[in-house]
Amino acid sequence: MNLNTLFKKQMELDAHITQSKGLEGQQLLDKRIVALICELYECVNEARFFKFWSDKQTFKDKDKLLEEYADVIHFALSVANSLGVHSHEYIKTQPADLSKLVIGITNQATVLSMSRSKEHVHGLLNNIIALGYQLGFNEHQVIDAYNSKHKINYERQKVGY
Repeated sequence: MNLNTLFKKQMELDAHITQSKGLEGQQLLDKRIVALICELYECVNEARFFKFWSDKQTFKDKDKLLEEYADVIHFALSVANSLGVHSHEYIKTQPADLSKLVIGITNQATVLSMSRSKEHVHGLLNNIIALGYQLGFNEHQVIDAYNSKHKINYERQKVGY
């Protein structure tokens, strides 16, 4: 999955938000990481794979799941851009247990708050892309969902979201 065309779009949206909200000069990385983790778990909750106590362990609405995953991509790119990473080459991984993959993504995101390592950013992006594949999405679907949500995010800024 090649998401390199999205980095610039995300940087422009982040700059727009920073300027319109008067946040210039503020350190926003930790808030972006928290937002990434929140969006990750909204996606995970929609996917339902961890709900061992439920008879409904698969998602009901693939479009809603894709929308939640697109939110994860938005904040992953925002974090990456904040740390000077503006492209990523996906390295194919073997499918992992989804619970372990999500825990790993969470760990990588929290480590970034302290390490600010570009290597950690690439690991995070790679695992988030792997999650998308394991949820059944392809590059075209993800880019389309990102672009749709990107437009909504700009509209939300216009109306004081």
